[in-house]
Amino acid sequence: MRRIKKVLLGVMLLGSCAAAQAEQAVVRIATEGAYPPYNFVNPDGSLGGFDVDIANALCAEMKTQCKLVKQDWDGIIPGLMAKKYDAIVASMAITPERQQKVAFSDKYEGGYSMLFGGKSLTDSSPAALQGKVIAVQKGSIQENFAKDYYEKAGISLRRYPDTQTALMDLNAGRVDAVVLEVGIIYDAQKDPNLAAYQGFGERFQDPKYFGTGSGIAVRKQDQVLLGQINQALKTILANGTYQQINDKYFPYNQYE
Repeated sequence: MRRIKKVLLGVMLLGSCAAAQAEQAVVRIATEGAYPPYNFVNPDGSLGGFDVDIANALCAEMKTQCKLVKQDWDGIIPGLMAKKYDAIVASMAITPERQQKVAFSDKYEGGYSMLFGGKSLTDSSPAALQGKVIAVQKGSIQENFAKDYYEKAGISLRRYPDTQTALMDLNAGRVDAVVLEVGIIYDAQKDPNLAAYQGFGERFQDPKYFGTGSGIAVRKQDQVLLGQINQALKTILANGTYQQINDKYFPYNQYE
């Protein structure tokens, strides 16, 4: 009788382990879906972009299934902390402020920011932009930077829920320039409606605001997942997968 009980207990434990492994085989990954070419919503409603391709490549290396979740930017870290998903792959800069809340993977993306505005604008200094209106995405590193660099110098700052809405207002003449990641500028310049605009002025990349590159965010307690992500990232950087994804979206090395 005791032997039967032990066998039954062993079967139950094996079943529990199998169920746990099956559950871990799906990694829920959040991205914004409004930050092309890094992440966007395709016409069929699916998520696409550089971040999405990177997420799928990492999941393939980890032998897990990606479940992509669209999440507005201003709620993306709270959603992670509330366990709505397991990781964030959304070109999120690794900054000291964010590191207080989440754990980051190794860098998977570099870059810098610039102003994007009319071709008559060439100087990005606060002195040259007095009387102008500058747009930023709410909750972004660009907003934190522009608040100190421009708003404190008396320049009007207008905040938007996403970069695409800001660009629409730029085209409508409601703002004079937008602070954008270089990859967003590259993508925007392919839009015929934005042909009258260009990136101008200095490159903004002060680590105080822009961090040390972009990483994948997970909850601090999820160190096993973080280790798996870092190992998978090293693999795709070494085997050419990262470069293939990079070249699909950018004419330059996005990692630098």
